[in-house]
Amino acid sequence: MYEDLMKDVQEKMQPAIDVAEVNKKALETLFSLQSEYVTDFVDSSVAQLKALSEVKEAKEAVELQVKFFKELEGKMTSVAEKEMAALTEAKEEISGIVEKSLSEISEMPYMSDFNKFLTEAAEAATATATAAVTPAAEVKAAPTKAEPTPGVKVETAPAPAKRAPAKKAPAKRKPAAKKAAPAAE
Repeated sequence: MYEDLMKDVQEKMQPAIDVAEVNKKALETLFSLQSEYVTDFVDSSVAQLKALSEVKEAKEAVELQVKFFKELEGKMTSVAEKEMAALTEAKEEISGIVEKSLSEISEMPYMSDFNKFLTEAAEAATATATAAVTPAAEVKAAPTKAEPTPGVKVETAPAPAKRAPAKKAPAKRKPAAKKAAPAAE
């Protein structure tokens, strides 16, 4: 039983393992190309510095620099092309693995049951949505207070108890007006 289970799990995980192997191989190739390029770049730069230190004229130094950068550009282009080829190869291998896995999944018997379930669920959702939308001719006017909705019991809240009117506060007295002082003559 355990062996069958492990075998089944390994079979199901094999596409993921294959993708990981393709990625590993691609990364190793890219790393190797980059490390070779960096090593070559450092060696070329050291050689260029030695050559420039021995130069006596500026024209000769410029010519050496132009030659160095053209060689550097060629090497960089070559490495970039090799990297793109490695990435393209990895992409094609992964695409093949994914296509194979998807075709195997669609051939499994439970997938037809799952597709049938999805179709039925979509039809039920469409029917529910259609029933929820009623045509404008069937819409009735909203009931007024005098016309309660049939079959719905309406409870009213008890009226608030009446209170006695509030007593009036006594009127405030106005302070007496001050008399003006007689003017001195």
